[in-house]
Amino acid sequence: MNLLLTFFIYTFIISTVTIVFHFLVSHSQHPKDLKPFEWELFVIQLHKEIKESSDVVVNETNITFKNKHGQQISINKYKNLIRRQVGGLGHEIMLLKVKTATFRQNESGFELAVVSEAGKRYTHIFRSYKELVQI
Repeated sequence: MNLLLTFFIYTFIISTVTIVFHFLVSHSQHPKDLKPFEWELFVIQLHKEIKESSDVVVNETNITFKNKHGQQISINKYKNLIRRQVGGLGHEIMLLKVKTATFRQNESGFELAVVSEAGKRYTHIFRSYKELVQI
C-alpha cells in the first residue's frame, strides 16, 4: 500500500513538472521576436540569391541585383517586414517582425543588420566573390 501511494505521488510530480516545463519553454521567447529558424532560413535564402546574382547594388535601405534570368530583384524593408520584389512589382515576404533593417556595403560583400520588434539585434555578413557595383 505504501509503495502504491509513493508511485502515485511520483507520477503526479513528474506530470506536473513536465507541464510546467513545457509552459516555461513555450513562453520564454518574446512574441514580437524572430524565431531562430526564421532568421536562419531568411539568411540562407538571401545568400543563395546573392550567390546566383550579378550587378549587386547595396545602399542603406535596400539591395538590388539581377538574378540568373536577368530580372531586377530588390530586397527592402517595408512596414514591419523585409520583402522581395521582381522588377519593382510584387510583394514576397521574406521576414516578419522587423523594426529596422540596414544594409551596409563592405570590402568583401555587405552586412545586413536587423532589429526585431522585440529589440533584439541580428546581423549577418554576406560575402560576394563577384564585383559589387559601387554607388
